[in-house]
Amino acid sequence: MKLTGTILTVAVAAFLLLPASAEASFAKVGTAGAQFLKIGIGTRAVGMGGAFIATADDPSAVYWNPACLVRAPGTQIQFTHTEWFEDVRYEAATVSYEYPTVGTFGLQFGLMNSGDMDVTTVENPEGTGETFTCSDIVVGVSFARMLTDRFSTGLTLKYVREAWDDISAGGLAVDMGTLYNTGFKTLRIGMTIQHFGGEITPGGEFQEHYSGNDSTETYESYSLPMMFKLGLAMDVLDRGPHFMTIEVDGVHPNDNVERVNIGTEYWFDNMVALRGGYHINADEAGATAGAGFRIPLGGQTITLDYAYADWNRLEVVHRASLGFAF
Repeated sequence: MKLTGTILTVAVAAFLLLPASAEASFAKVGTAGAQFLKIGIGTRAVGMGGAFIATADDPSAVYWNPACLVRAPGTQIQFTHTEWFEDVRYEAATVSYEYPTVGTFGLQFGLMNSGDMDVTTVENPEGTGETFTCSDIVVGVSFARMLTDRFSTGLTLKYVREAWDDISAGGLAVDMGTLYNTGFKTLRIGMTIQHFGGEITPGGEFQEHYSGNDSTETYESYSLPMMFKLGLAMDVLDRGPHFMTIEVDGVHPNDNVERVNIGTEYWFDNMVALRGGYHINADEAGATAGAGFRIPLGGQTITLDYAYADWNRLEVVHRASLGFAF
């Protein structure tokens, strides 16, 4: 495991410190679809600027790094509501279940819905009086296991579907992750590949109010927004009721330039949390902040979390989560 730790450390350092390659010097924006997959599930991570792949210890690990599911004890359930731009809403639920001697299982479900939107045409730019909706769905199952006392790995298989009125596209994707406890103080290294899968092709009827007649069109296939992430996390304060974690993640997407996410989480008496983060080299995403509460109740714990994300020239995004740990 010493050799494994050395390899992981070198890989992280190379990713975070070396300049971007010439191939990645332009953003490639618009070359991948299913962009809703980039919207994180869960609230803690968002409050920490998306720097979470080596810190996750709740059901949202199914999204950020399935290998971190081994840090989620017992059975946990979490519901997240996101107020996205222009009244678009994203609802998500995650579940983790620890099965002793076997591993930890996880489930995720996410639904984004635009609500009713006006149909517009060249002849009627203000609207035809008709409406349509767009929706995106992701459903996944995860499994994580400790391979040694310091190293865990996890895998997520998920189905992704996008729909625009009567046109839709769907396919399968995989998330793979690892988590390594270096043994140096509390330093952890996380790695994950998200949304890895083949191209998906839309299909369906192109309705009369768009084209003038009902017809079946031929559509171009598009790739999923695959991302490779490396993260370093350390608990820098653990004294009495005070506990603080700092994490730095490097993110390499297949449709944009590399960026760095920085985040911190502070807990007082394991009951009240404050979070903050920042996205470096992101188009519009900037500072984030959040707060959380853990409320013991009988044999379970209730968690309430809120996160705020500043998207600069775009709208502010608010998230809230409700969780139960048994």
